[in-house]
Amino acid sequence: AEAVAAKLGIVVTAPTPVAVSTTIDPRSAANIATLRKDAQAKAREWLLKCLEAGINVKIITGTRTYQEQAELYAKGRSAPGPIVTNAQAGYSWHNFGVGWDFVVFDANGQPRWNSPLMACCGRIAESLGLEWGGHWTAFQDTPHIQLKTGCTLAEARQRVKAGTWW
Repeated sequence: AEAVAAKLGIVVTAPTPVAVSTTIDPRSAANIATLRKDAQAKAREWLLKCLEAGINVKIITGTRTYQEQAELYAKGRSAPGPIVTNAQAGYSWHNFGVGWDFVVFDANGQPRWNSPLMACCGRIAESLGLEWGGHWTAFQDTPHIQLKTGCTLAEARQRVKAGTWW
């Protein structure tokens, strides 16, 4: 895109980060609190790095129950609305307290799902050893970050059943 823009004489400039606080906002803090302890620490570290970079970003979801995941999965299928997830209950890392979703907000407080700063947040996550959904090949999930657990979803479901997950 940059090469095409240059050929057309269009000046491409990087988005200017807005002045943001380096304090974690209440919504993000509440969502972080739903995560497993090790994920909480990494989510805070990630969020503070983004804020320090001047990116106005918030964590908008954390852990989801199986019921919440099933309701999201139904959207666009058996319930009204657009499809918002490809993961059924028990097949999302949100269900295990290690995944969270985020969005960048503009200077007017509006969410910007397509902001180039979303990718900046993803790269910050990867620099901290986290997994960013923006680099998934089967289904890109740009607003998703998760802690790498070293196990499969099937193993996580089994550990939850055995009471050894948290």
